[in-house]
Amino acid sequence: MRLLLIIIFILSLQTFTKADDIRDFEIENMSLYDSALNYFSKKKIKNSEEDYYKDKKYTTATITSPEFKTYQQVQITYKYNDKKFILLDINGIVDKNYQECLEEIKKISKDFTNLFPNTIKSDLATFPHWQDKSGKSKVTDVIWKFDNGDVIVLACYNWNTPFGKKKRYVDELRIAIGSKEFDEYLISLN
Repeated sequence: MRLLLIIIFILSLQTFTKADDIRDFEIENMSLYDSALNYFSKKKIKNSEEDYYKDKKYTTATITSPEFKTYQQVQITYKYNDKKFILLDINGIVDKNYQECLEEIKKISKDFTNLFPNTIKSDLATFPHWQDKSGKSKVTDVIWKFDNGDVIVLACYNWNTPFGKKKRYVDELRIAIGSKEFDEYLISLN
């Protein structure tokens, strides 16, 4: 299963091999700075919205579709009340046990480093998830930063905590494409 998952991720990232612009990268055919309306109806987006950010600067929608080929869910983020739903962050999500995910992330990270040679790569880091005030829910990630500040993030989420259980979250592996603007916002929340 592990090898299959790695192969699926690599095949889904084939467009990365010759691109230096993050807009050339796709998750389920979506690219950063596209309009979500190119992929989903306004009704589907609005019905999938979740209020994660109390300051209402951004809105996130988590969407499940039988048309997705690689991921079980896609989570998209755009500015609050943006009528064009311009994508500032796109996450491809696969349910994955946290410990298994940590092994996976190390292997996939090696491939990503080869795919993104012109980026600055962070070390693998673990930190508390900003939503869980107890500090028990953890994220382990590695980040590739582009010259313009946009990022690609490979992350494992540990939701096997009281907070995660209350929210009905499950451990997961995520690949995210994020704008510099939204990445800086997320950093400010921690």
